[in-house]
Amino acid sequence: MPPTLCPTVTSSSPSTACPTRSLRKRQPAKLADDIDFDLETLLKEHEQSGAEYRAKRDAKKTKTVKDPEDEKYADAFKGYVIPFDSLPALCIEKVFAMLDSPQDLYNLAYSSKFLMTLVTPEAVIRSAVFNNLRKRDKGNRKIMSNIMAYINTRSIHVPSAHRMLRLLNAKSCERGDRCWGKNLNTGKAMSLNVHSFSRPFGLAICDKCVKFGTTKVPYSHFSRFQQGVAFYQWNLLMDPLRDLKTGDVHGPLLEVLELQQIENSYANNDDKKCALEGMVAKALTNEGKYCPIHYEEKAAAYHEIFENAEKEADDVVLAALERDAVEYVKRREERIAKRMLRIRSIYSLIEEVLADCPLKDLALDCTWLEDERCVKFTCHIVEQSLSNIISAPASATDRTIINVATNIKRIFNSLSEKNFFTFSYIENSGNRFRRGIFEYCRNETTPLEIMQSSTAGDVLFMQAIEDNKPVRALVRALNRMRGALPRIFALSVMRSNPEAAPADADAVENRIDDFRKLAEVVWTKNAPNQYGSEIMSFTTIKDTFNSSVEEFKTMKKNVKDYLRDDQTRRFLLRDVSVAGRENFSRQDALDQVFQPKTMTVWMQGVRNSAYDHIFSRSFEALRNLHEQYFRRPSQYSVSRI
Repeated sequence: MPPTLCPTVTSSSPSTACPTRSLRKRQPAKLADDIDFDLETLLKEHEQSGAEYRAKRDAKKTKTVKDPEDEKYADAFKGYVIPFDSLPALCIEKVFAMLDSPQDLYNLAYSSKFLMTLVTPEAVIRSAVFNNLRKRDKGNRKIMSNIMAYINTRSIHVPSAHRMLRLLNAKSCERGDRCWGKNLNTGKAMSLNVHSFSRPFGLAICDKCVKFGTTKVPYSHFSRFQQGVAFYQWNLLMDPLRDLKTGDVHGPLLEVLELQQIENSYANNDDKKCALEGMVAKALTNEGKYCPIHYEEKAAAYHEIFENAEKEADDVVLAALERDAVEYVKRREERIAKRMLRIRSIYSLIEEVLADCPLKDLALDCTWLEDERCVKFTCHIVEQSLSNIISAPASATDRTIINVATNIKRIFNSLSEKNFFTFSYIENSGNRFRRGIFEYCRNETTPLEIMQSSTAGDVLFMQAIEDNKPVRALVRALNRMRGALPRIFALSVMRSNPEAAPADADAVENRIDDFRKLAEVVWTKNAPNQYGSEIMSFTTIKDTFNSSVEEFKTMKKNVKDYLRDDQTRRFLLRDVSVAGRENFSRQDALDQVFQPKTMTVWMQGVRNSAYDHIFSRSFEALRNLHEQYFRRPSQYSVSRI
């Protein structure tokens, strides 16, 4: 739509003007009516005020000294600059030694001929080793390490400081017109691979020169493990490279032709080695800058400088890491202290809300930690309810904390009102399973352990409490407690016998604790994925209980018959003079019948499961297995019951 135009106003009064103009705070000045001003005077005044402002600002920055003597010579050296190449040579060398970038050293050294003469091998090596010291990019250090590997094997001409600097900063192949990858349109040699940190044969050559300008020799060639021969990728050889301008020879000491002539002329390896040493000495004398003795000294000096630089660099990195670790620990402790202070205040606020709760101690039971978590509540429902607040205590408001604490108080007040932890609602039950639950909860566990269950306090748990079904809520909580249901089943099917005589305590009929262990094994075998992601339903628990009762009766009868068998009694009287089982007797091996392994072990093509042997009354196979237990208990992972 076209913009709406203001209506035409005939009155000159501001109140009747266009709304867009009437809302302005100030009317535009009419400069045409004010013509009595001097532009030059205005500019001079503006310039003068600006000069005064700048003078005050500069005086404030420099903070002029009050001493008259110092003030007299304050500007004596103002504007005095000393050229870098006019410094003493020793100072320049110190500056070079502190540079940690071969690129910076190259740019600075090649800015004048005088600075070029002051570049030393130590400065070049240190700049490569210390470059990007604490970063992952250690390309220059790898390049220098590759060059030093050739120098250590005395297989290349020792490069000068300038040549090493050029090798570190090389971007294109140094073969120039003889480069195999030269572009005839641009006249430039092929660029080096930026992802490769090697200098083959001590030369800055491209991949095409390596592929087409080298000679591949068999792995059985005599020179592969000899000093004085430069190899690349274990089986590639190359001729030395002669600089056409200076006449210097770089790269390998020997030509491939010379090595092949030695291979063809001699059959004995000792003769080949002797001939190789003579060729190396001749190459150093005729082509190299140094004689063999001087060459050895120079190579050893380079190697020593490189090793010292690497050791110093590693020490610097280690010191920096230790310093960072100390700073990190300090910051972490400060952060934890600040976080702990806030969590303590949150705990105090929750404690005020739960002041009149009967189960306050149970709800607030926790462990104070020394890490970022600071606190861990024992009750699972409390830990889960406060997880968001504890994970970000700084952003938690008092209102949010009070709401969560009120919800926790409601849950524990409901448990207190229903007398949930007195277990009086199942004390006089005639159901065997409920009697087992009562005995387990009264004698073998605590309310704190029950509330550690991942289902204690959840929606279904609280719904069962509110519907006056505490048994269902208790079973739901016990369902996620490891080892609770097997133990409850064992207590249900094996009641203690207080009328048993003390003298009969070792009799088969009165081994209550041992048969309870057997009952736990039976339940564990029949329970369908008891500790999986899904909780066992009450129907599944009932069916598992009924089937386990029948199977336990069979297992109990078979165990009794097995222990009363004459062959089993003779098993205890067999030879016991077998070394290696000081703490494991035949009786210990026999007692494994109360904890039979349900896993299947394949031995000699026979399914060897102790549980199956008991259930099928295969007593002879079971005795043989117990004999193996007795002889090699550690192999079968059995111990005394």
